[in-house]
Amino acid sequence: MVGAWEHLPAARVPAPLARHVVAMDGYSAEGLAPGVHRGLPSAGLTLVLGLGRPLRTAPTEQAWVDGVRDAQWVSLGGLHTRAAMVEQPDRWAGVQLTLHPVGVRRLLGVPASDLPVGSWDARDLLGPEVERVVEELHAAPDWPGRYAAVGRFLLRLAARADRSTSHHGPSPEVEEAWRLLTGPAPRAVADVADTVGYSRRRLTQLLTAETGHGPKTLQRLARFDTARREVVAAAAAGSSLAQVAARTGYYDQSHLARDFHEFAGLGPSAWLAAEFPNVQGAPGGGAATSSA
Repeated sequence: MVGAWEHLPAARVPAPLARHVVAMDGYSAEGLAPGVHRGLPSAGLTLVLGLGRPLRTAPTEQAWVDGVRDAQWVSLGGLHTRAAMVEQPDRWAGVQLTLHPVGVRRLLGVPASDLPVGSWDARDLLGPEVERVVEELHAAPDWPGRYAAVGRFLLRLAARADRSTSHHGPSPEVEEAWRLLTGPAPRAVADVADTVGYSRRRLTQLLTAETGHGPKTLQRLARFDTARREVVAAAAAGSSLAQVAARTGYYDQSHLARDFHEFAGLGPSAWLAAEFPNVQGAPGGGAATSSA
C-alpha cells in the first residue's frame, strides 16, 4: 500500500541559519506498508527529529540483518557512503533537515568529520537539548509550531557553538573549494586546488579534516545525490536511465548503475521498485529518499 502523504505547509529556515541549514521539511503519512527503506548517501548531513515515535535505524544493511536497531528521537550522522536502513512503520511523521557539511561546526560545534556514521546517540553531542526539542516538538499544536520549535532548537545549538572556545569555521578557501567541487558544473580537483591556492594534497587534507572525505569522494556523493533525484523524476516522466546518466555527469548507464550499487546497495531500477511506492505523493520525495 502506498499510503496517504499529508500535504504540509512549507518550513522556513531561520535567516541566521541559512548558511548552515540547506533545507527543512516536515513529513507525515498514514497507511504505509510497514517495512524498511534505504537512507541514501548524499552531499549533505541529515538531521531527523521523529514525531509520535522514535526513528529506528541501522547504519548499514548488514547491521540491519544482524539485528542492530537504534531507536532515537533525534537522528544525526556524518557523511556516509553506504545506505543506512530506516524502519518504516504504518504511520510516519517528523521534521527532516539537510545541514551543510562545510562549516556545520558553526551550528554543532564540531566539524562533520567528527560525526560518526555508525551507531551512536546524538545526546552524546547535543546533551539535554535532545529532550528539550522533543518535548517542544510534541507540545506544538500544528506544523508551523513544530517548525518553530525546531528553529529555536537550531538557534540554541548555534549559540552554544559560538560560545565554545574551540569554535571556528573552515577557511574561505575550503568553502570555495566545496562550492567549485560540488556545484552544478563541478570542476576537476587539480583545477580547484589551483584556484584556491592549495596543492592537491593540502586541499585533500583540509577537506578530509572538515568533512571526513577527500575531494573525489565529495564529488561522487554530490553527483549521486543529483542522480538519485533524477532517477525518480525520470520514472515519472518516462525517461531512460541512459538519459539520466548523460544529464548527471556519468560516462554511461553502466557507470550510473555502479555508483548505485556502491552507494545504495541496489541498482537504480531495483531501488525504484523497492522505494518508489513509498515516495510517490510525498513532497520532494520525503524521508523515503533522503539520507539518514
